[in-house]
Amino acid sequence: MYPAFVGAVIPGDVVLLLAGFYAQRSSLDLGPVIALAFVGAVIGDALAYTIGRTAGRRLVDRFGRRLLPARRLERMDRYFEEYGMWAVTIGRFAPVVRTVNTFAAGLAKMPFHRFLIAVVVAASIWSVAMPTVGFAFSGSLERVRSTIGWAGIAIVIAFAVGVVWTYRRMTKHLAEGKQ
Repeated sequence: MYPAFVGAVIPGDVVLLLAGFYAQRSSLDLGPVIALAFVGAVIGDALAYTIGRTAGRRLVDRFGRRLLPARRLERMDRYFEEYGMWAVTIGRFAPVVRTVNTFAAGLAKMPFHRFLIAVVVAASIWSVAMPTVGFAFSGSLERVRSTIGWAGIAIVIAFAVGVVWTYRRMTKHLAEGKQ
């Protein structure tokens, strides 16, 4: 589950936005950024799916039985049977969901050909959209900085970090069954 873990620590969205930002302000070409993002997304998702499909049940039985009891696993199986392609495609655009979604698709034994179609469609959109947004809005930083200054940008960044930290802490506590 290494690709999912890396995505949890350094979200791909942030990396691609920054790569697009950098491409607009340097000699970095946007084409290779998009191509590498697409290939990385497909390979990473396929690897997480394969781990989920081949070792997922054993991993859940050994380490995650409280988080995923048999009742939840059955619901997850039915969910991927009914909504699998949509779940995988839309899950690519939700950072927290994306981290575990492809592993869960493998765990639920979603047919690989359907999984691969969904991943290729989603990765095609995501790998173009994220760096392009960074590229398009890189000039906005100067306008924002001139309006609110570097201190204002630091406050916005600190606020964003606080929101992300709070969200991760809340989801961890919910997963552990705490309030």
